[in-house]
Amino acid sequence: MKTATASKGTSVRGKSARSAPQTTLRIHNVLVPIDFSEPSLSAVEFALPLAKKFGADLHLAHVFEPDYPITSMVAVPLIVPEIEVGRRVRRRLKDVAQKFSVELRPGNIHAAKGRPFVEICRIAREHAIDLIVIATRGNTGLKHLVLGSTAERVVRYSHCPVLVLRGVDRKKTTGRNGHTQAEVKFDKILVPVDFSDCSTKGVDYAKRLATQFESKLVLVNSVAIQYWITNDEYTRYDLPLLTQQSEKIAREQMQELVQQLRADGLEVSSCVEIGHAGLEICASAERERVDVIVTSTHGTTGLKHVLLGSTAEYVVRHAPGPVLVVPSHERIPPTSGKLRK
Repeated sequence: MKTATASKGTSVRGKSARSAPQTTLRIHNVLVPIDFSEPSLSAVEFALPLAKKFGADLHLAHVFEPDYPITSMVAVPLIVPEIEVGRRVRRRLKDVAQKFSVELRPGNIHAAKGRPFVEICRIAREHAIDLIVIATRGNTGLKHLVLGSTAERVVRYSHCPVLVLRGVDRKKTTGRNGHTQAEVKFDKILVPVDFSDCSTKGVDYAKRLATQFESKLVLVNSVAIQYWITNDEYTRYDLPLLTQQSEKIAREQMQELVQQLRADGLEVSSCVEIGHAGLEICASAERERVDVIVTSTHGTTGLKHVLLGSTAEYVVRHAPGPVLVVPSHERIPPTSGKLRK
């Protein structure tokens, strides 16, 4: 792997801030979908201090299947009426809120029937959710975010940013009531950039997040030449030249972007890598020990129906820690029918 630093001294906080104030990142409503598994409860624990940081309202949601079976005393499967299922789910959601010493308004507790990702996205739209916090493991068997998982589909169709949690290292503090609370810190934020309009959305969101948390930004660009030939004779001459030219252009663009961010008073470091974008982003995140990756998506549906080569999708699946995915285009609301799996 070849690494090229965009410029010397880019890790120094800029001294000359622009006179115009930065746009503040505003988060008014945070939604946490839970299935009552430990990972989803950890998502609630993570979301609480995050919501407090922004003064946001917390929403909890659980989506149940159309047929909700239970077992009677004689082990005969029964079907619970939908209304009763909704009541039971809401009671359990209230219990979760009580466990974390949170008082939620009735309107912030959501029990829905249907396909989980469809209902989660619907709830997010109807209640003006600004951020969805979702775990990658649960009773639906998400494990390593396999193709078609709930979390992955929420990322693909959500109209708002989605924070996908994995490998979270939270420092804990004890509150006055003796309840252990998580302390969320984004000291170092990695931002993949390819200098397109789409990646600009991710940079803008990361910039505002960094301002809120006084974070350091780590910008990563990967130069990967897609090269097709019909005669091997020219490969050894053309490919190195193309790579060098692309790297030179990337370094110049990175330098310009770093200067812009430093002018906003942000601490920034940057590098240009040579290789597969997804691999280099995940490797950089692990090497730099970042707290979160903020990436934007490409295409009208975000991940373009989960193309295996999609950089955003690869990062969500393989990143060593949390990934915050920012939509770069308007999303079409998902419906129960006519959706790809």
